Amino acid sequence: MQEERREDQRSTFHLRTEVLPREGKTQINLLRANIGFGGIGGFTRDEVEGPGFTDVRVYFSQRSGELKSETVSGKIVWEKQDGNFRALGISFSALTHKEHPLLISYLQYADQFD
Repeated sequence: MQEERREDQRSTFHLRTEVLPREGKTQINLLRANIGFGGIGGFTRDEVEGPGFTDVRVYFSQRSGELKSETVSGKIVWEKQDGNFRALGISFSALTHKEHPLLISYLQYADQFD
């Protein structure tokens, strides 16, 4: 059994999430993502080009039907093959109420049920 290395609790969620690697690398779409205040992990069928700095964009559907997004800076800290998928983990640089109000609100809400 693999030792748990996450410092923050994670919640599985069903929001559209994109990993936007820097340096002109290809966008990665995450599947079955789990997220916490410290980072995000998930699976992809897309190619992951190794550890490095990245941005993560999370989309939030509003009651009005509008789709809003927030982008968080981070770093891909691990990746591995898992069957037909690549699993990866991203550590966030920092979450702030000023820059990430929707994501922080979502995480605080999700914590109530874990």
